Amino acid sequence: MATETVTKNTTYLTSSYIWQKLLSFFYFVMVARFIGVENLGKYAFAISFVTLFAVFVDLGLNQALIRESAKFQEKSKNYLSSILSVKVLGSFIVYIIVVVLINLLNYPTLTKTLVYLAGIPMIFDQFANTFWAVFRGHQNLKWEAISIAINQVIILVIGLTVLYLRLPLVWLMLPFICASLFSFLFAGYSVRKILKVKYLLRFDKKILLFLFSIAVPFALIAVFSRVYGYIDTVMLSKMIGDKAVGWYQVAMKIPFALQFIPAALAAAIFPAFSHHFLHNKGQLKFTFDRVMKFLMIIVVPISVGVAVLARPIIMFFYGPEYEPSILPLQILMAGLIFVFLNFPLGSLLNACNKHVTNMILVGVIMVINIGLNIYLIPEYSFVGAAFSFLVSHCLLFIVSLFVANKIIPYSKFNLLSVILKTMISVLAMGVVLTYLISTLHFIVLIAIGALIYLGVMFIIRGFTTNDLKYFWQVLIKRKKVGDS
Repeated sequence: MATETVTKNTTYLTSSYIWQKLLSFFYFVMVARFIGVENLGKYAFAISFVTLFAVFVDLGLNQALIRESAKFQEKSKNYLSSILSVKVLGSFIVYIIVVVLINLLNYPTLTKTLVYLAGIPMIFDQFANTFWAVFRGHQNLKWEAISIAINQVIILVIGLTVLYLRLPLVWLMLPFICASLFSFLFAGYSVRKILKVKYLLRFDKKILLFLFSIAVPFALIAVFSRVYGYIDTVMLSKMIGDKAVGWYQVAMKIPFALQFIPAALAAAIFPAFSHHFLHNKGQLKFTFDRVMKFLMIIVVPISVGVAVLARPIIMFFYGPEYEPSILPLQILMAGLIFVFLNFPLGSLLNACNKHVTNMILVGVIMVINIGLNIYLIPEYSFVGAAFSFLVSHCLLFIVSLFVANKIIPYSKFNLLSVILKTMISVLAMGVVLTYLISTLHFIVLIAIGALIYLGVMFIIRGFTTNDLKYFWQVLIKRKKVGDS
């Protein structure tokens, strides 16, 4: 796969994710202010609870579809048709399980109704994601990017209407249902008309056995990741209450929203890693080193900047009611550094036949995360959940980096050099921001902090003019790496 294609796909998806996350953040702020912390806790719990189970509809088949479609595009039709046939049955079974479990947990009627409704877009999204997996296998992310952008507009328009009319809380699930239905229909239509993949519902036992043999590790990775990504919210709801969930979700919203950067990049580099692993190990190493350096340079100043400015950010967007969210936000931003770097590491392992190893690593981290939450949440509530998030992602980064070294001899000196230089630069930035925080608006401080960070990085050669030229050509002008 040409670097130009990776770059173009990254640009498409990154642009759509920026649009989505900006609108999503604005919408979440409006929801939090309109419905209050306790209702926000119920609303966030319902979404998190359903999201925990969505992975059981897919069972890793989307990742298998991307990988195999990237290798054998002519087989996409047969792969897709068989997967769709399984998901029709799987979505029905998982929805029933969700309904049964939420009733067994004895939640109030309002919470149960929110969960029932949240399960509907879960099903639409799973089918849409399968269609987009074919596009990813064909190395075309343009139409998925368009769908993401439109999807968020639908959520915003319908959601703001619900808030303006002050309709009951259950109506806040309507925006997600409508947006997910659009994505499902648009993705299904696009596969037929753009890629010319004429899928049917066809249960092909031979194909499914092959795909499941590939998908099992991906499925377990997805299950483990989903559990340690959302179990904290469910445990907070059951152990502490709705207010704790509301405060935690406000803190989580910023680091969660920022994950679009590595997510977009990982979506583009996964098929590229898979291709380079077979055909060009030198290009694999080059791409991995560049991606890790790029993400490090981006995430460290963002994490430190938001952590330092956490109080004015929370108070400005959410108000005094959400002041308890400040400390967990600071802890979560430290964890965001490892979240960013784990994206390309996970993609590398999955694409280079180390998906079983990745599955084991993520499974172990999930167990550690659950154990930490069981121990910390009763004592420290949402602050304990935030600390569990930080420790879990840090451990995953350390062990994944060790395994990555067995795939490609990435430059440890360059990685350590980037880490050291970014730390020096953010230290200078953090000192200035701390000194000025009581005198200037946080938006002005963000601009000042960015200038200080970039200035110090340039002085100590954390990046060079060649790096600037490279990032400009690759990310803006979309040239091939070899042309930079």
